[in-house]
Amino acid sequence: MKTESIDVFPQITEWEEEITKGIRPSLFNLEGKTLDGMINSIHEERIRNFYKMAKLVAISDNVRRGREFSKAFFKNLELMISSVSDYTQIVDRLNLRLGWVDIKTGDSRALPVENKSIDGIVTSPPYSIALDYVSNDAHALRELGYNISGIREGFIGVRGKGQTRVDLYNEDMKLSLQEMFRVLKPKKYAVIVIGNATYLGQEVKTVEFTIDYAEKIGFKLVKNIDKIIFGLYNVMLKENILIFQKEVPK
Repeated sequence: MKTESIDVFPQITEWEEEITKGIRPSLFNLEGKTLDGMINSIHEERIRNFYKMAKLVAISDNVRRGREFSKAFFKNLELMISSVSDYTQIVDRLNLRLGWVDIKTGDSRALPVENKSIDGIVTSPPYSIALDYVSNDAHALRELGYNISGIREGFIGVRGKGQTRVDLYNEDMKLSLQEMFRVLKPKKYAVIVIGNATYLGQEVKTVEFTIDYAEKIGFKLVKNIDKIIFGLYNVMLKENILIFQKEVPK
């Protein structure tokens, strides 16, 4: 979001004034309709996406924290613009050359990528055994037009209950690790950030499972770094940064 917003940042700030003038007086009774109309009238996709994201965050604040939508929207919009402004200044000050980003929707269990074609992987699998991402983000998913029940089967870790849920999650992780190994070039690295979640009162040893299976299929664990995790104390206290190298068969 930040990377694609840099090139249109002046227009983003111009639209902030337009949206503020256009909808703030009537937000208390016409929030969704008026705001949607203003956002959908933005022709430039990158600017429109920026304001859609601000709206989604405000919806989340309203549903999860009970915050008034209009106040949450303008507060988050202010923070987002400030963040992009800081980012733009850093890029200019340090004369950074930003890389090219290509974001795709796909399935880590079946990557549309050629064998041995990737130089590096950095990923953090979902903690969906302990946190149901579909239910947790239902408000945002509905806003984006998704059918909640229809997409559940495609998510990792939210299918089944009890031990079946853990088993299905592990099988999905196996497929994902196999795909990482397949697409990675020899001697290159895969960094996986993952932790052991608590599910039904018991710790699920996902870290140990991941290390064990990754080594079985040909990865070498180069480093295991402990990292404190904030905000999920009810399900986990820390996570691990696992650095694997794809070994070359002897």
